[in-house]
Parts: sequence; C-alpha cells; structure tokens
Amino acid sequence: MTDTKLKTYGASALVAAAAGLAAALLFVLAARASLATVMVGYFAPMPVMIAALGYGLSVGAAAAAIGAAFIATMLHPALGLLYLLSIGAPAVLIAAAALLAPTGEERGGRDFAPTAAVLTSALVAATVVGGGLAYFVWRVGGFETLLASAMKEGQPIVDAMLKDSKASGAVDAARLTRFLVMAAPLGIAASQLMSMCVNLYLAGRVSLISGNLPRRWPSIADDLSIPSAFGALFAAACGLVFLGGLPGVVAGVVAAVFGMAFALQGLAVAHVFTRGSGARPALLMSLYGLVVLMPPWPFLFLALVGLADAAFHLRARKTASRTPN
Repeated sequence: MTDTKLKTYGASALVAAAAGLAAALLFVLAARASLATVMVGYFAPMPVMIAALGYGLSVGAAAAAIGAAFIATMLHPALGLLYLLSIGAPAVLIAAAALLAPTGEERGGRDFAPTAAVLTSALVAATVVGGGLAYFVWRVGGFETLLASAMKEGQPIVDAMLKDSKASGAVDAARLTRFLVMAAPLGIAASQLMSMCVNLYLAGRVSLISGNLPRRWPSIADDLSIPSAFGALFAAACGLVFLGGLPGVVAGVVAAVFGMAFALQGLAVAHVFTRGSGARPALLMSLYGLVVLMPPWPFLFLALVGLADAAFHLRARKTASRTPN
C-alpha cells in the first residue's frame, strides 16, 4: 500500500471519527431537554451529512456507525440504536439521494438533487415515526393503553397551562390533552423532515464552499418539484386520518410529512414569483419570519401553494411569461 493511499485512508478515518463524535455529542446535548441544548441538537445530522457529501458516502456511513457506537458505549445500547435509526442512517440515506439521484439531464445530470432529497426525507420521517409508534403500541399492549398512559403523563401539564392562562373553565382539559397526544407524532414527523432538509442544505453549502461537493449546486427554487402523484397520496392520507386510532395517527404522520414536503415547494414558488421585485428581500424575510414565529399555519398555506404548483405548474408558467419570444 502506497503512502498516498495511507494518507487518504487516514484522512477519511479522521473525518469519519470527527464527524461521528460531533454528531453524537449534539444528539446527547439534545437529550438534556433545555431550550438551548435542543436548539443545538437540531443540527446533529449535519456533521454526518458533511462527511457523506464532501468525503464520500462510505465516510458518512462510518461516521454514523462511530457516533452510534460512542453513544451505546458511553450511555446505553438502546440510545445508540435510537441515534443510528433516527439521525445517523437517515443522514447518510438523504445525502445519498441528493448525490446519486439523476437530475439536470440537459446539463449532464450532475446537479445536486433537491427533489430526491426532500422525498427521501419524507419517507424516512414517516418510517421512523410510524415505526416508533408501532413499536410502543406493541410494547405496551395496544394503542388505547399507550394513549391512556400518555394522557396520564400529559394532563397535569395541560392543567397547569390552562390554569396559568386562566382558561381552565372554558376548555375541557382531558379533550385538549387527547388532541395534543394524538397530534404529537404528526408534529414530530414534520419537524424531522424539516430538520433533515435544513441540515442537508447547510451541509451542502459547507461542502460547496470547501470545494468538496462532487455535484453542482442547483437552483433549488426551480428544481424542487414534488411529483403530483404524491399530492394524491397526501389527499388520501388526509382522508384516512378520520379512521381514528392507530391507523388514523399513522395516516396523519404520512399526511404531515408530505404536507411539509409540499410546503417546501410552496417556499420555492414564493422565491420564483418574487424575482425581479424590488420588495423581494422584504417579502421573503417576512415570509420566513412568519414560518419561524407562527407555525404551523404558514406551512398549511405554503402546502396549498405547493400542491397548486404540482398540479398547475405555476412556476413554469411564470418563467415562460418572463421569457422573451
């Protein structure tokens, strides 16, 4: 083995170890459950994604495995497995989708693939949350048992919140608690998709700036396009929510992740439609401010915009109207 190969393998091993340990530490910080540590832990997938995008998928996979092994050794094997299933492996899969999916055929098919990355994020989020929910239902012996246990833990918190807001007499605490418990998996799934997409974007920009990204950076506002067939899947999942029970919650998880995917497409529509406007920076800043400060309502509106774009090709029409004959 030559010195060059030794240096290459040594550098890859160093990157994998550093990325894996960094991601593991961010994951452990998030488990401390304070606001600051949760915000920092939000970026746990990014070191693994940087390793996968900039140094190769095998390096990213090694980073995920190192992070899982570190957590399993230092804390508990179950936590290591949880990290691997919810952070490490999804980060590598989503990076692989962005790098390997065919796109940009007119430019040689060598562009970063935002649509494949978002769809993979949606499928991963639905699988992780749906699978975790099914596991807990099996573990406790039924959905209603799990629901009753969660309501027992959550109702004192809801009672305290209603008391502080002086609305304890006007709102049924038990009904509100049940609603929040049923809605929690939906919010977790949607937030995981958003987390993975934000981390992928940041990891891609870091890899691009460092010169390590093997594919060209796309115009995300133009290239992110969820196929309309997923709009039908989203509509069907919304309808199945009314089944109630475990099937209804699983359908809600599917609706939440694909609704968030279409919300991201809605953001892309906003970027395209504000091009050429002098007020574009203010408009986009206001939109992102609403997204950050008033969830989930802006996402619902953006999802409708994204669905309309998937059905009627709003961006393509807008671009065509600006193109001179």
